[in-house]
Amino acid sequence: MFKQFISTIPGADSYMIFSLLIFLVFFVLVGVYLFWMDKKHLDKMRKMPLE
Repeated sequence: MFKQFISTIPGADSYMIFSLLIFLVFFVLVGVYLFWMDKKHLDKMRKMPLE
């Protein structure tokens, strides 16, 4: 059923590739942000629920 629905949309393959790229770019940017995040702030937030 899904295959028949997608085949009726012109250029559906480009929509799917574009959405996959957005998905990948988002998670790469989140990973980069977490890598460069201030470690002191991260440690403070990690200990917060226990204090």
